[in-house]
Amino acid sequence: MFTPDTSYRAFPNIPGDVMPYEPMSSLQPDPSLTARLEFLEAQVQALQDAAAQASTLFRDAPEPAFLVNNQGRIVEANLQAAALLGTTPAFLQGRALAPLMATTHQGALKALFRRVFDGGGRQMTELQLLGPDGIPIDLRVAATLSSRGGEALYHLSALDVTAFKAAHQTLLDLAQKHEREIQQQTLRLRHLEGEFQEVMLASERELGTRLTRAQNFLNLLERQEHPDDRQRSLGHVALAVQQTQGLLESLRGYMRTRSMRARLRPVDLEQVLKEVRKDLAPLLSERGIVLSQMPLPTVQGDSQVLQLILHEYLTNALKFTRTRSPVRLRILVQETAHEHWIGVEDNGVGFNMRQKDKAFELFGRLHSAEHYEGTGLGLTVVRRLGERFGARAWGEGRVDHGATFWIAWPKDPVLE
Repeated sequence: MFTPDTSYRAFPNIPGDVMPYEPMSSLQPDPSLTARLEFLEAQVQALQDAAAQASTLFRDAPEPAFLVNNQGRIVEANLQAAALLGTTPAFLQGRALAPLMATTHQGALKALFRRVFDGGGRQMTELQLLGPDGIPIDLRVAATLSSRGGEALYHLSALDVTAFKAAHQTLLDLAQKHEREIQQQTLRLRHLEGEFQEVMLASERELGTRLTRAQNFLNLLERQEHPDDRQRSLGHVALAVQQTQGLLESLRGYMRTRSMRARLRPVDLEQVLKEVRKDLAPLLSERGIVLSQMPLPTVQGDSQVLQLILHEYLTNALKFTRTRSPVRLRILVQETAHEHWIGVEDNGVGFNMRQKDKAFELFGRLHSAEHYEGTGLGLTVVRRLGERFGARAWGEGRVDHGATFWIAWPKDPVLE
């Protein structure tokens, strides 16, 4: 029987020549390697968490935002950007951004990308995005370089400034409107100042003429002894004083009408004429005057102003038909594309058309004051009242063949 030699053993604790065995579970890992693996896993998890958080922040950002690649296509759009365009982020993904902009702003978008790409850092500009209804949306856009998965991207964040710009434009429009109104008021005041000076100078001449006449007759009266001569001179003095009083009253009326407040509103000229006829009824009835008319329109204007105009025209016609029998007056109406022409026609003494403009001048007279009363202010009032509304006034006539005085009233008057 063979008895093995056990005097030498390489592994004294292992019987026979069986090789020593140590289980894998009993092997101890390298502590430094484990730590590094755990660190890397933590870093990866942190990056994943950061990416998820960044994606969430981008998606839920309160302002519209886009990620755009070098080809100008949308890689991602957040919820606010999609809502601005009336669609979803998925629909926008992969679409070109430029066609979503107003045509006039597509060049500005490309220029913005160029500045950012050239290392300009964060760049700002204003762009117009076309909303779902095609109405431009004004945006204040900030652009920076970003990256995802190694791909360079443009990060655009936008602020909708449409309401702000609309409010700003409204303020600008109001400021410009007020400036225009101030300029118009300034011009009107200058015009009124010039007119006032003109009236004062003309009034001074008229009053001077009448008072000089009265003074001359008073001087003559002192040298007269015959009662009839003295009576005639006193009559002339009384007439001059009466004319002076009439002139002063006319001047007061003129100034009242020039400073009267006027408003634009629909005015039925039939009703206006009815009021004028009521006021002139005593004159119309006592002379058996025939007054006919064409149907009168409703216009935009001021009833008081239009009543004064028709009253003056009819009064003027009554004055210059005093020597006619029968007296025929007619209210005429014509219509053009932009105006209503209202005329008062009479069969009176008429006038020479070479003097037609004189009738509307201050104290302008076409006939002698000895035969026809008045101060020569009535038609001036008509013209200048009409001018406040953009209306035109003129007369047409022939000597001994009557006259027609017109007012061309605009269909869309602008009150000055």
